[in-house]
Amino acid sequence: MEEARQTESKNRQVHKRYNKADSQREGFYFSRRKWLRILTEFVGTYFVVFTIMAATCWITLTSLSPVYLGIVAFCAYAGAAAVFQGISGAHFNPAVSFAMALSSRLSWLDALYYAIAQIVGAIAACATLFGLLKFMPSDLNVTSQQWWELLANTFNSSASDRIKVGPGFAIVIELIAAFIVMALVLRAVHTNGKPRRSYYFLSALGYGTATILASFFTGGGFNPAKATGAAIMAGAAGVPGVGAELWLFWIIPLLCAAVCALINIIYQGMDKNKSKGEEEEENSEDKAVEKAEKISEDGKEGENFSEAKEEVGSQESESAKD
Repeated sequence: MEEARQTESKNRQVHKRYNKADSQREGFYFSRRKWLRILTEFVGTYFVVFTIMAATCWITLTSLSPVYLGIVAFCAYAGAAAVFQGISGAHFNPAVSFAMALSSRLSWLDALYYAIAQIVGAIAACATLFGLLKFMPSDLNVTSQQWWELLANTFNSSASDRIKVGPGFAIVIELIAAFIVMALVLRAVHTNGKPRRSYYFLSALGYGTATILASFFTGGGFNPAKATGAAIMAGAAGVPGVGAELWLFWIIPLLCAAVCALINIIYQGMDKNKSKGEEEEENSEDKAVEKAEKISEDGKEGENFSEAKEEVGSQESESAKD
């Protein structure tokens, strides 16, 4: 009984050490080919940005509600994450990679590579759309400048479907939207950086909700890569003032990423202390059980010894009588 319990306790300790070492081994759950992870971030960002920006054009032409744009954003991020989250983690946003690096879920070098791939992917997506809009039917009477006034992330836009607001209002809207995205993304990732099974859904839910919230005012600029690609193409189309407002769509998402990562680090520390206390309590309980079993076994041995002694004594008395 005691040997079996000791063996079980040793197996449990070995299993815990193995899981801990496994979780600390960087990148074991993603592709070990760095170039493939970087390429995945490029392709995923390209797909997401192109889909959302193309949908913005068609939804505006048909005068549909921004809710439809939120649904498109949800589907785009969910689909890309479902395909790529096992290869690179499916960040598709420099602010997300920054938050992962701050919370020790991604190396800083990988975060830099990811951010470069994401920015290049977003620029490529916007350049593709820029070329396609040149071939739009002429009877729409929409110039390239008007298209990119609509697509660029600004808070002082002259686009017909955008409410013109000041920088203070835009900062508040972007803060709330970016916080929704970062909170849900970090919630959907393990402490070692591995996405949970619900990652594709929770991250897409954050982006969809934030898009509906911010599209009326800033066009939804909580992805710095998307904002940069749109700003470059808007500048090429002759839209004035977009580059001067780009700072807001970088600083706010990165600030929210830092705050959410800090909150997550504090929560992890509290959770570790709790787990340590539970482990110590479990070990103390195991020791108490082992001690009780030992005492019980010693008691049984004592009882057996006294019974044997009495039996021997009775046998001696019987032989003496004979």
